[in-house]
Amino acid sequence: MGKRIFEHIIGCHAALTLLGVKAGSLVSFRKTDFDDFDFLLSSYRRCFARKGISLCVLSENKEYAHILFYRKPLLEEALKNENARKILLSLGYPQNILLSIAYLKRKYCAKDVFPHEIGLFLGYPPEDVKGFIENKGCNFLICGYWKVYANEKETKAVFDKYTSRTREFCDKLSNGATILELSAKAG
Repeated sequence: MGKRIFEHIIGCHAALTLLGVKAGSLVSFRKTDFDDFDFLLSSYRRCFARKGISLCVLSENKEYAHILFYRKPLLEEALKNENARKILLSLGYPQNILLSIAYLKRKYCAKDVFPHEIGLFLGYPPEDVKGFIENKGCNFLICGYWKVYANEKETKAVFDKYTSRTREFCDKLSNGATILELSAKAG
């Protein structure tokens, strides 16, 4: 497979981050589906950097790669939230954003427990991340882009917006636009 498929995978799973709507998105790739995955990733990393989008390979093996796409200013803002900070500090995260991402990567690669606090890095509301952790993924109000434990009505509106924006992004990709043309510039 080539770069168009690579772009469609990113577009369908990270459109909201590429548009600057959401702090981060997690995208999984089957590396073996591409002729030269590492080259593709490297070339896009440079292009995304010019748009203010960073990539962190959270885990990788011979067959798969799990990559966090994020916008540093949006992520810093999300993680500065008092409730987000409390969750992360209680789990041993450092204050620095890049050190926090590195710590998340170590936890993500660990085989014992999945770091559900990753939701904070994906721009999920802290009260929903906390609710998910405390309820072990059960007893949620609604399930959409994430499991919701508070503010059901407001979150439904957010989900509708996310669906609309993602659909629009993916339609434009399908009609020939490139992912870099559609990605918002930094700041």
